[in-house]
Amino acid sequence: MKTSLKEELANIMKGKDEAAVAGAFEKFCRKHADSLPLPGQDSQFDKAMWAASEFTALSAADEKILKRVTGRLLKDEADVVGAGVLKLKELIGAGKETAINTWQDLLSAMSWQQMVPAGALRGVGTQMVSLGTFQKEFADASIQLNVGWMVEKEQLRILLQARDAQDEALRDVELRINEVSRGVVFSRKTNEDGAVVAPSVHVGPGQYQIQVICQDKVAETPFFIV
Repeated sequence: MKTSLKEELANIMKGKDEAAVAGAFEKFCRKHADSLPLPGQDSQFDKAMWAASEFTALSAADEKILKRVTGRLLKDEADVVGAGVLKLKELIGAGKETAINTWQDLLSAMSWQQMVPAGALRGVGTQMVSLGTFQKEFADASIQLNVGWMVEKEQLRILLQARDAQDEALRDVELRINEVSRGVVFSRKTNEDGAVVAPSVHVGPGQYQIQVICQDKVAETPFFIV
């Protein structure tokens, strides 16, 4: 944040009446909407925002500012995430082995156990590339995923199985597919057999992650790019 803005903000925060300070901070944000730092970039601004949030509700204009700032932050995060993702098209190219090893390393780093390796190809009407079968253990539950990518159709085929510590099926475990710029693009809960069968989930160009929400816990796969 520019020195002149820091000085202006410092003068605002010197006020004795907290509600008046919050109101002045709100005006400051509207006035300098295009110059405000991202969360975490400026400690002075962060402290002022937290202090003001206790005394003011966001107006419609402030909501727009917040969404714009948050959108910038998410884009920055997406750029960082992009450095450690699997590009699905590399599973069928010359760098197939490297891509498979990358995917397995990413799974392992996130505590997923690879049961059936990725990389197998199948052609029945449309070419499908396997991302393998992998599972994660919770204290009292086990989640198993089998994921395939149907190349020409730009679809994922996902089979999920959720079981408790007694190997009984777990109902109402939620499977989500999130896309970085669009959020949740698919959501389904396990049936009475503890399963989700999703044979044709469309995933156009984008960066995705699979989430499983089980008993207030969230298991996430690595990100992958279509």
